[in-house]
Amino acid sequence: MAQLNNPDIKHVHDIIQVLNSGIDFYGDAKEKVDDRQLAQFFDRMLNARRLVKERLQPFAIQEGGKREDGSAFTVEARKVYTKVIGAVSSDKEHTYISQLEEVEDKTLEELKAALKENQPPQFETALRQSLTTMQECHDEMRALKKATSH
Repeated sequence: MAQLNNPDIKHVHDIIQVLNSGIDFYGDAKEKVDDRQLAQFFDRMLNARRLVKERLQPFAIQEGGKREDGSAFTVEARKVYTKVIGAVSSDKEHTYISQLEEVEDKTLEELKAALKENQPPQFETALRQSLTTMQECHDEMRALKKATSH
């Protein structure tokens, strides 16, 4: 079994940072869109991210001694970009959907990178469960992006 201080487990912090940024981004998007159904959809995505974050937090605590509450710079930069583009765009809903789909891509990328490493069995199981959840979110967001593109 892998040791608890195995550097491979450190990737949990990167994943949670992306999840945290996505949670914030979905929260912002939910408040900015006018379509109530879209806001409810964003809320579902936000809740799925919270679920995955809480599933992975024990591993962050185990590895680093505390909960991970930080955010990922790349997602934060995308959020700022979206605010600027959304302010000048005639279709802010599609702008949010498009950028949030990119956040879903980043989340999957982080989870898959962690799964390529030799991980402790319990962490690997949590990662696989999380990947399934986030893949479903990604697929829904991609379908919505295609449905709303002009």
